[in-house]
Formats: sequence, C-alpha cells, structure tokens
Amino acid sequence: MHEPTQHEIFDVAVVGAGPGGSTAAAALAASGAKVALIDKATFPRDKACGDMIGPRGVALLAELGVEVKAPKRVVGDMLLVGPTGGRMALPAESGDNYPGHGWLISRRDFDNTLVEHALSFGAESVTARMSHVEAHGRGYLLRLDNGRSLEAAAVVGADGATTQVGRNLGMVDEDASLYGFAVRAYVEESVPTPVISLFRDQGALFPGYGWIFADVEGRANFGVGVGVFSDRKRSSMATQALPRYLELLKRQGWISAKAEPAGRLGGWLKMGGLGVKPARGRALLVGDAAGMVNPLQGEGIHAAMDSGLAAARALIGAGDPAQVYLEHLRRTHLPFAHAASALQRIALGHPRLAETAMTLLTSRMTPAIVGSAWGLYWNDLLRGAGRIRGAGLARAMAAAVETITRGAPERQAWGQ
Repeated sequence: MHEPTQHEIFDVAVVGAGPGGSTAAAALAASGAKVALIDKATFPRDKACGDMIGPRGVALLAELGVEVKAPKRVVGDMLLVGPTGGRMALPAESGDNYPGHGWLISRRDFDNTLVEHALSFGAESVTARMSHVEAHGRGYLLRLDNGRSLEAAAVVGADGATTQVGRNLGMVDEDASLYGFAVRAYVEESVPTPVISLFRDQGALFPGYGWIFADVEGRANFGVGVGVFSDRKRSSMATQALPRYLELLKRQGWISAKAEPAGRLGGWLKMGGLGVKPARGRALLVGDAAGMVNPLQGEGIHAAMDSGLAAARALIGAGDPAQVYLEHLRRTHLPFAHAASALQRIALGHPRLAETAMTLLTSRMTPAIVGSAWGLYWNDLLRGAGRIRGAGLARAMAAAVETITRGAPERQAWGQ
C-alpha cells in the first residue's frame, strides 16, 4: 500500500480505522476526497469486544453495500439473567428499518472487512500512531510517531474513548465524561443463546453486567463491563471480577466446569455523548471518541458506523459541517443517550434499588411482553420498532424514563 511522503496534503485525515473511522473513510473516498486512514495497528488486529453486531448495524451494512464474507453467526433472541438467577427472554423481531437478528463475528474479521472496504474506494492506509494534531491555517497538521506529518483540510477523530484528537483540539472534558471499562476472554465452549448477566459480585450487585456469547469458531466470548463515571482508576473492578464471573457461568451451567479462559483483552468505552464536543470547525469526533456507546449495555458499533457516515456526509455536503453533524447526533442519538446516561447514574448510585428492579424484571411472575419491551428500550431499538410486540409498552417505559430523568444533569448536556 502507498504510504504518503512527509508533509503530503490530504482532503481529510481519519484517525482510527475501527468501524467509525473506516465507514467515514469509505464514504469520503467514494466522493472523490483524498483520504488518509491512520491507525497504529496493522490490520487484521484483535479488539476487546463481545463480537456482536446488533440489528441496526446489520441494516446499515446492507445500506452501505458492505459485503461481509468472513464467518459469522446469525443470532436472534437473547436471555437476561437477573441477580438471583431469574431469567427473562429478550425476543428479537424485525422492525420497520432493521432485521430481527444480529451477527456474531470476530472484531478481527469485521474491522478488517471495513478497512478493506475503505481502501477499495481509494482511502490511503497510514500505519502509525498520531502523536499530535493542531489547527494549521485553514486546516490541520498531524504529527505521526514515525516522524512524518500530514496536512488535511478536515480531520475525523475515530481514535477511541481516550481520543488524542479530541484532547489535542480541546473537544473533551474528562470530568464530565461517562466512562466504562470492559474486559473479555474466550473459552472453548458452545453457547446456543447469547446471555446477559446482571450479577452480584462479593455480596453486592455488580456495577455493570456480564455476558457470554457463542463465537462462530467454536469458542464462547465472555466478559464483564463496568461503569466508572469519570474515575478511570476503577477499571480494575472489571479485571478482578472476570474470573469470578467465569465461575458463576460454570455454576449456572452455561459452560462446563473444565472451561479455561484464554485471550483476555480489555478496553475503554465512552458513553452517552457526555463530556465531549463532537464538532469544532472541520474537526469531527465519531464513535467512541464522541462517546457514542449505549450507556445501558455497552454496544457501540452501529453508532460508530452511523456517526462515521454522518461525519463524512457533513464534510462532503453543503453548509457548516459542524452544525450539520451536530444536528444529526441530536436527532438520531442524543435523546436516548442522555436519558440512558441519567438512568445509569441512578442505578450505579443506588445499587439496592437497581438490584430490586432487575430482580423483579427477571422474575417468573413478570409477563413475557415486558421482556419484549425492555429489549427494545435497552438496545435502543424503539425508533423504527413499528408494531413489534411490546413496542407500546417500550414507549411507555421511555416516557417514564424521560419523566424520572428530566432534571438530571445528563439531560442538560448539549442543550437537551
């Protein structure tokens, strides 16, 4: 692949080649822009993740015409396991604009597919770590750790929760950010239905959740994620809880007693769009860099791709790119993200209340329609749900959350 020479000029520099960055790079390059797609890693590379693409992500891939040839497994219903072991089915149904299924696919394969898609349109791969970016004339100057520097008229920061682009350009307020940390590993086991666990750890409700998903290669992906507000020193909670969660999975019978973990990997999440100014001039943050992860369940792949596409369209189209992009985020993501962030803060601050609510939710006495409704709200699938069973109740849930969180500080962010 061609590597740009020192001081080579680009229309757009995209920093980070994950789902958000690669989607942005593909759309920009397809429009005729000269695009540098910068990442410290050589693809394919591994990534801490549950390896699941949700229904909205599957729909967007089809819209973008991305052909995913890598091995994948179609999954529908999920199972929610409460603090006392109660179980609730979260059924999957097709909405008006998304299918009734998701995919299990390794991030190594999935991200590489999106990178190759971007390169096929002419985006240029630059393998280096960006060490600094600054405003430069009418554009931006990016310095790389290999001694090179690039100039670009616009920059897309897709460089994750701890975004260097956002920090260098003054677009991040760490004290107001909502962070999570997740760690996962694999076991050689078969798990037929994806499981989400809301579990007790060391006598208290875990401040997050656990999961175990089957992998298409005969492995099960299991992990835990925690919400830590802005205190990133608390990430060790997830690492310490992982072996205890593995033992819980064995006791509950999801995997065999002999299962041994391998491939442990952790990573940061930034959630709810908080503590971030995603647009300044012609610098736009997407995906985790913009805090686009769902605060309730940690999924961020669809939001990363959608925000990457929206950023590309804002830079390509007429009008002020920053305003066009912000309007998309306010319309599409922030109403749910800010309400869910407030709900997460309430749950983390009142663990006994959260435990009672989750125990009731997963009780055998709870009607099945509640599972349908909670699955729609929790997975941010209410928009476009149409007449899915439970959609009416999910709308009532959303209205209740709106009322409960109306005065919360999260709801005041971005003028919401």
